[in-house]
Amino acid sequence: MNRTEEQYLELVIEELRTKLCQVSQKMEGNAKDMESMDDYFWENYTEFDEYGYEMYDNKQAMKTRLTQQESYGKERMRYQKMLDSPYFGRVDFCYEEEEEPETYYIGIGNLARERAAHPLVFDWRAPVSGLFYDYDKGPARFAAPAGVMEGEITRKRQYKIRHGKLVYALENEINIDDEILQQTLSEHADAKLKSIVTTIQKEQNSIIRDVSHRILAVQGCAGSGKTSVALHRIAYLLYHNRDKLKAAQILILSPNSVFGDYISRILPELGEENVCEMTLDDFVYKELREYGEAQDCYDEMERVLHGGDNSEAVYKQTKGYVRELDRFILQLEWDNVEIGDFTYKKIVRKADWISRLFYEKFCDVPILSRMEKIGEYLIDEEETLRDRNMEEEERAIILEKLNRMYETMDILKLYQQFLQSTGRKRMNLTTGFLPYEDVYPMLYLKYSVKEMPKRRLVKHLVIDEMQDYSYLQYTLLQKMFHCPMTILGDRLQTMAEQHQDVLKFLPHIFGKEIHCVCLNKSYRSTSEITSFANGLLEKEIEGNEFESVERHGENPQIQRMPGEASMYERMGEEILLQSEFSTIAVLCLDADAAFRSYEKLLEKLGEKAQISLITKESMKFVPGISVMPFYLAKGLEFDAVFVPDLQNYGRECSMAGSQSTLQRGASQDGTPGYQGMTLHGLSSLHRQALYINATRALHLLKLYEVADDAEQK
Repeated sequence: MNRTEEQYLELVIEELRTKLCQVSQKMEGNAKDMESMDDYFWENYTEFDEYGYEMYDNKQAMKTRLTQQESYGKERMRYQKMLDSPYFGRVDFCYEEEEEPETYYIGIGNLARERAAHPLVFDWRAPVSGLFYDYDKGPARFAAPAGVMEGEITRKRQYKIRHGKLVYALENEINIDDEILQQTLSEHADAKLKSIVTTIQKEQNSIIRDVSHRILAVQGCAGSGKTSVALHRIAYLLYHNRDKLKAAQILILSPNSVFGDYISRILPELGEENVCEMTLDDFVYKELREYGEAQDCYDEMERVLHGGDNSEAVYKQTKGYVRELDRFILQLEWDNVEIGDFTYKKIVRKADWISRLFYEKFCDVPILSRMEKIGEYLIDEEETLRDRNMEEEERAIILEKLNRMYETMDILKLYQQFLQSTGRKRMNLTTGFLPYEDVYPMLYLKYSVKEMPKRRLVKHLVIDEMQDYSYLQYTLLQKMFHCPMTILGDRLQTMAEQHQDVLKFLPHIFGKEIHCVCLNKSYRSTSEITSFANGLLEKEIEGNEFESVERHGENPQIQRMPGEASMYERMGEEILLQSEFSTIAVLCLDADAAFRSYEKLLEKLGEKAQISLITKESMKFVPGISVMPFYLAKGLEFDAVFVPDLQNYGRECSMAGSQSTLQRGASQDGTPGYQGMTLHGLSSLHRQALYINATRALHLLKLYEVADDAEQK
């Protein structure tokens, strides 16, 4: 039976309503059953058998019901979301040696009348859905459970469905019609990262569905959708490995807690649970807290922004410093241990016996864990001779006596010894903080001389902002995780003094298992904003072919104000004019500047303006006006971005030498703007800050500077 598009949509909506009714009835019945089981337990638990079998059976039955209820809840949530927009694409595929094509509708979830029936809507992660993303009209193929299916795509359509009503249906020869993509990109940003499932591009789809590479590294330009692609990849992997991979076994290493909240909506939207997320600094803080409070990367960033030298800190993250540590660790096998005879009650072992175990049998065990292995070996021998288990107290005494053969087992003392042995200053711990430059070297030392603790199993690791991780940090990650990884970032957004291409050294750390791909098309900003941002890093971008989706808007503006008060007056007025935008950012150079801007704007706009100050301790990303230092904005996007105090970006910074100026002029239409925006000796950190600020903006970018005293006179 041939149905019109409206009739098919009506059929799907009706089936969704039926499914919703059925799953609601199941949940209601299940809830009643659990209530009855709970009543039965409290009425009869005193009469349960003495061996606990009935108690166990009751608990297991309740656990099963709870699991069912959770599953029903997810199913209902998926159907409710599909009611608004059940599908967004259609592909007609004629299999080889078949005369009539099969029609597949693609949506965010699967919908079938019965378990074995042909689905009315196919999940976007299903194998056949790859036809929609990867192929134009013509010959095509896809990998199905039964093997590779070949044939021809005879038709492709895209749909806009809202509130269950068909807005439009477009016939298109190529993947993801430009009109749909343009419309999606021109929409205002909400307070969380958006799903891109309806506009996934071919190159993005190949990353999402890649299961053949254990470690996948994605180098993408600003606004290329790297994070969205990574999250859709997680959803795809969870869907296709339901029996082997759970959301709790995936870990995302994100740049900060705000970013973690920013991405939190995507997986539930795609029908999956949220995964675990944390920063690497948070992890290290927990690992080293017995030695003091560890500073994080933002403490270091603030120190450098305020004139601190970071040349030694940079070196301490390099391969050269790792080698220095390795030499020190090797020497500890002789310098930090004095092996002698062992005696405890009737147990006697000569020094030669202990030395043989220490330097030969257990030579692959980290040095500070070897005596424990020797102790366990000795205890096993004694228990075999006695034909009985040794008391815990005795075991502890034996291990403690063996550990006394170390000069010290304190990681902090050992690291201080290392610094002194290499002619460096010992850490000043009177502040109560571990200096950031020494935090990761200390953790490397700890994991090199002691066995790593057992922790929750991670089966897939996602590393975002890969360009901000050092050689030392990647070496640590390789020690800590032995699972598949998705690593993504943009080398042009690095915080290092020089642009760091981590893809050059990652193969040396992870081996040949790593596969690198590039995303060179930007979907975030207007063409004018992209051009402005690229001008900031003209030399660095040279040789890199970047594309941006052609979408035009207002030219970025640089406005020169006579004083700070007038700057905030003008900025406040222009922010109020952007009432159609739901996300606005005021991006500052450092935390102090962000706090000052927050107070000034609060004073100008009032408390009703919904202004939020974002700090490194912030946990939530909310709509409205967000004021923050530039480094906390990485990975985020905003409808409009305002950058105050541009004059401060020309001041000296220890990451690079001389003071600099920005050349500005009017734009071609005469409005305040920029003309090439040439940079003279601008410090690398300030240059990076401006680039990050500019690339956060989707539709509008405005920058302000205060004239110096001489100009004002």
